[in-house]
Amino acid sequence: MNTAAFAALDRSRPPAPAPSRSCAFPPFEHERLGSGVRLWTIDVPDRSLVTVTLLMPGGSELDAPGLAGLASFTAGLRSKGTRRRTALQFAAAAEDLGTGISSSCSWERARVGTTIRSEDVAAGLELVAEAALQPTFGPEEIDRARRRRLAEIDRRRSDPGSLARAAFARAVYGETPYGNATIGDRETTRAITRSEIAAFHESALAARSCHLIAVGGLGAGRVRKAIEEKIERRLRAHGRRFDDEPAALEPASPATPGRRVVIVDRPDARQTQLRLGHAGIARRHPDRVPIQVANSILGGKFISRLNLSLRERHGYTYGVSSSFSSRRGPGPFVVSTAVTNEATGAACREIIGELKRLRGEPPSKRELDDARNYLVGVFPYTLQTIRNLASRLHALATFDLDHDEYQRWPERIRATTREDVHEVCRRHLFPDRLTVTAVGPAAELAPQLEDLGTIEIQPAGQR
Repeated sequence: MNTAAFAALDRSRPPAPAPSRSCAFPPFEHERLGSGVRLWTIDVPDRSLVTVTLLMPGGSELDAPGLAGLASFTAGLRSKGTRRRTALQFAAAAEDLGTGISSSCSWERARVGTTIRSEDVAAGLELVAEAALQPTFGPEEIDRARRRRLAEIDRRRSDPGSLARAAFARAVYGETPYGNATIGDRETTRAITRSEIAAFHESALAARSCHLIAVGGLGAGRVRKAIEEKIERRLRAHGRRFDDEPAALEPASPATPGRRVVIVDRPDARQTQLRLGHAGIARRHPDRVPIQVANSILGGKFISRLNLSLRERHGYTYGVSSSFSSRRGPGPFVVSTAVTNEATGAACREIIGELKRLRGEPPSKRELDDARNYLVGVFPYTLQTIRNLASRLHALATFDLDHDEYQRWPERIRATTREDVHEVCRRHLFPDRLTVTAVGPAAELAPQLEDLGTIEIQPAGQR
C-alpha cells in the first residue's frame, strides 16, 4: 500500500469483511463389513498419517444407578494391559511406533484408537485390536486407576467450576445418568468391582453396533487391508447387536413450577461461579440448526448479547458463554460465568433479562447476519486436521445423522431467518423455569437471589 492510500484510510470504521469462501466437507465412504461393523473412511492422499478409531457401545449414559463412572472406568482400562502384554509392555509397543493408544468414552460410546504413520498402520491396529477386544483388567491396574480417580474427584471437590457443573447437573437431571459426573463419585468409585468392569466390557463387544473410522493417507487399500486383517476378522466372533438402552435421559418434571436456586456454600470464596439453564434438546432434534444460530447471538461467541451486557456494559465478569450440549438425549442448555460476589444477583437478572428478550422478539438483521457469518466462517477451522475430520464422522455414526449433514450445514445456517430464531427460542428457552446454581458464600448470595426462586443451600464437596 502506498503512502497516499494509507493516509486515505478511514480509521473510524472497521474494514469490510471479504466475501466468504465456500468450504465443502470431503467425500467419504461408508459400508458394512462381514462382521457387521460399519466402516467410515476419508482418504486424504497428501497426509502421511492415519487416525483410526473403533467406536463401541458402552458410553456413560449406560451407567446403572449406584455405578456412576463404570463406563469411563472400563474405557480407561482397556489400554492398560492385554492378554498378550502387560500395561508397560503395551505402552512400550505403542511408543516404539511413535504413537499412543487412546481409550476413553463419551456419553454415548466408548472408543479405542490411534494416530500413526501410514506405513505403521498394521502394527498400530494390532494394538487397537488388543485393547478393544482383549483387555485383562488386571487388579493392580484397577487399583492404580481407582487411586487416580479418587484423587481427581477430590480435586474437583475443591474446584469452584467443577462444583458448579456438578451441582447444576444434579439439580437439572436428578437421578438420570446425566445427573452424575461421568467420572462418578467417591462412593461409586470405591464400590466398582473387577467383575462389573469385565461384564460391562463384554456386553459392549457387539460388532453390529460398532463403527470403524479411518481418516488420512489410506494408501490405495493398504489401510483397508490392515483393518480387515487386524480388527474386522476378530470382530466376527462378536457379530451381534448391542440391545441395551440407557435409563431415561429426559429429566423428570420439577415438583413445583418456577425457578430453582441452588447455592453451594463456600464461605471464603472471593467470587461466585454461576450456571443458569435447564434441559435442552437432543442432537437429532430438527431445531438443532436454528438453535445454534440463536445461541451464537446469545452467548456462543465473544461478541454476543451476554458478553456485551455482563462484561462490556456492567463489568461483572471477564467473560460469559452459553451452549446447548450435543447428546443423544436432551443435553443441557447452560449459561456459564464467574462474577464478583456482590454482583451475583444483578448478573443473574441480566442473564434472565437477555433470555426473555431473545424469546420475546426476533433478533435484529445485523445480529442474525453476524451470527450466520460467524458460524459459517469458523466451519472450515473444524476440518483442518485428520482428527477434525474423524470427529465429524464420529458424530455421524454416533447420532445416526444424515450423510449429507455437513454438506448441507452451511446452507442451512445461511437459510435461518429472524423468525426461525424467534420461534426456536420460544420453544426451547424457558427463563421462568431456570435452575440457577451459584458456588460462593451463601450468607452473601442468598439475600441477592431470594426473589429468583426457591433457594436450596448445600455444603461444598458433599459428593
